Amino acid sequence: MLVAQYVPVGANNTLTAEGALAAFARAVLAVVCLQASLLAAPAAAAGLLTLGGDRGPVSLATSLDSWLDTGGQTSVETVEAGPPQVSFTPRRGSKPQALDNAALWMRFDAVVNDPRDHWKLELPMAAVDKISLYYRNSLGHWVVQQAGDTLPMSAWPLPGRFPALSLSPEQGQPVRYYLRIEHARVPFSAVPRAVSDTQLTAARQLDHLLLGAYFGLAILVSLLALVNAVAYRDWGFASYALYVSTFAASQVAFTGIAGLYGWPERPALNNPAVFALPLAAAATAMLFVRTVTTPWRFSRALDWLLMAMCGLLLGIALIDGTVPTVESFAVANVLVSAAIVALLLVVSVSLFEGDRHARWLALGFLPIIVAALFPLARNMGLIRASFLTEHALLLGSALELPILFYGLLRRVTQRREPETRAAALRTTDPLTGLRSSRVLVSKLGQVLSTAGRYQQPCALLLINLSNFTALQQEHGRETGDRAMVMAASRIRAVAQTTDTVARVGDSQFALLMEGPMSSDSVNDVATRILASGLRPSSELPGADPLVFHIAIGFMAQPARLEKTEAQLYLSQLLQAVKDMNDGSRKAIRMIQL
Repeated sequence: MLVAQYVPVGANNTLTAEGALAAFARAVLAVVCLQASLLAAPAAAAGLLTLGGDRGPVSLATSLDSWLDTGGQTSVETVEAGPPQVSFTPRRGSKPQALDNAALWMRFDAVVNDPRDHWKLELPMAAVDKISLYYRNSLGHWVVQQAGDTLPMSAWPLPGRFPALSLSPEQGQPVRYYLRIEHARVPFSAVPRAVSDTQLTAARQLDHLLLGAYFGLAILVSLLALVNAVAYRDWGFASYALYVSTFAASQVAFTGIAGLYGWPERPALNNPAVFALPLAAAATAMLFVRTVTTPWRFSRALDWLLMAMCGLLLGIALIDGTVPTVESFAVANVLVSAAIVALLLVVSVSLFEGDRHARWLALGFLPIIVAALFPLARNMGLIRASFLTEHALLLGSALELPILFYGLLRRVTQRREPETRAAALRTTDPLTGLRSSRVLVSKLGQVLSTAGRYQQPCALLLINLSNFTALQQEHGRETGDRAMVMAASRIRAVAQTTDTVARVGDSQFALLMEGPMSSDSVNDVATRILASGLRPSSELPGADPLVFHIAIGFMAQPARLEKTEAQLYLSQLLQAVKDMNDGSRKAIRMIQL
C-alpha cells in the first residue's frame, strides 16, 4: 500500500488510460454478444396460448404477432430466423390490411394441456384466397397445411366453408406456429381462433342446419313466385323470382357452400362467383324494383337511371369475373353503393306519388339494405371482419323474403279486383247477387239437352215483383232496391241447391228447376214463393208485402224442344208474366211451350 502511494504521477496516468480502453473493449464485446444472442433466438410471441379444459372457440387476438411481407416471397425459414429481415410486432386488434401483392404473417405460441381432444386453427372467414400453417414437429421437421379458395377442396386438411388446420398433437410442450395469409383485393381483418374437434363438429352441424333452412326458404319462395307469375301473368312475380334466385346464388358462393359442394375441385370458379354474383343480384334487384314501381309513370329520368344501373352492374360483373383487378373491385363497391341510393330514391318517389304498394318494397328492402352496409364497409376497409360482415346479408334476406312476397300478393290481388268485378258483372246481377240472364239462357240450353237425353221433365218459373213500381214511387228508389234484394233472397230460400236463380228484368226473376219433378211439385214451389212474399217485413215501410206473379213453363217432354231456342222460351215466359200484371187475381199461370 505504501509503495502504491509513491508511484510517480506519469505512471499512474498510464494505468488509468489502459483501464479505460479495456473497459470500452469489454462494453463493445458485450453489445456484440447481446446482438448475436438476439439474432440467434427468435423473439417471444405476444403471449402463450394455453388450450385445456375450455374446448373453444378460443380467440387468438391477444396471442398474435404479425408482419406484413410486402413482396410476398419470404420463406418460412427466413420468417423463423427473425430480424433483421423480419420484424414481428404484437397484433393489437384486427385493423383491416390490404394484402394485394403481399402476404400477412402471423406468429403465436400454443400449448395443449388436455389430451382428450384434438385442436384446430380455424379462420372464420369464407372466400379467403389462401392460408398456410407452419410448425415444427418433435423431430424438428416442418409440418405444412394449406387451405383457401385458390386450392381444390381435396387439398384442404379438413373440407369446409372456413379453413380449419390441425394444431400440433404434442401435449404439454409449447409449439410455435407461423400463419401465412394471402387475400387479394379485400382488406383482411379476420382473427383466427382455436377450436376443439368436438366443438368444430357441433358448430358445423348447426351451421349447415341454419344455412339449409335459409336456402330452402329461398328455393320455396322462388318456386311460389314463379307459380304466381304464371297463374296471374304478372311480371312482378317473375322479376322477384329472378332476384331471389340470383341473390341466393350469390350467397351460396359468398358463404363457401358453392366451393364446398358445387365445384370442390374447380377453385378457379370461386373468386369470379364471389365477386360477380352479388353484382348480378344487385342488378336483378334494380330490375325488380323497376317492374313493380313502374317509375316511367312519373319520371323518365328515374326509369333510365334504373336501367343504366342494371347495365353497369352487369357490365362490371362480367369484367370483374373475367379480368379481376383492384380497380374493378373498387368500381364494383361504388356501383353497389350507388345502386342502394338509387333503389331508395325510386321507392321514396313512389311513396311520394301515392303508390300504396311501395311501402311494402320499402319495408322489405330495409333489412337487406342495412345488412349490405356491413360487407360493403368491410370491402372498403372501414370495419373489420365479424359475424355481421359474414352473415348480415343472410339475416336481412331471411326477413326480406316473406315481406316482399306478401307485398306482391297484395299488389296482384288489388290489381285484379277490378277485373274480377268486371268479369262478375257479366255473369252476376250487382244488386241481388243472382245470375244474369245470359247465364240463365246458357244453363237452360244445357238443361234441355240433358233432360231430353234422359227423358226427364224440367221447369222454368218467371217471377215478377208486381208491386215494385208502386213501392219505388211511394217510398223512393232505395226502398225499391231493398224490395228487390228481399225478393231475390226469398226466391233463393225456396230453390234447391241444383236450381238456378237469375234476375232477367227490372223486376223479373227466373227459377230454373232440374231433376225429377211433376207439375204439382212445380206448382207447389210457385205457391211457396207467393207465400214467402206475403210475409210482412220490417225492412219495408209500413211492413208492405212483396206481391209476386209467376208464369210456369213446365216442360214435360223436353226432347221436342230445341236447346238453341232457349232465349226464345225465356222471352215467351217473360212476356207472359208481364201480361199477368193486369189486375188479374190469378197469381200463378201454367204456360205451354
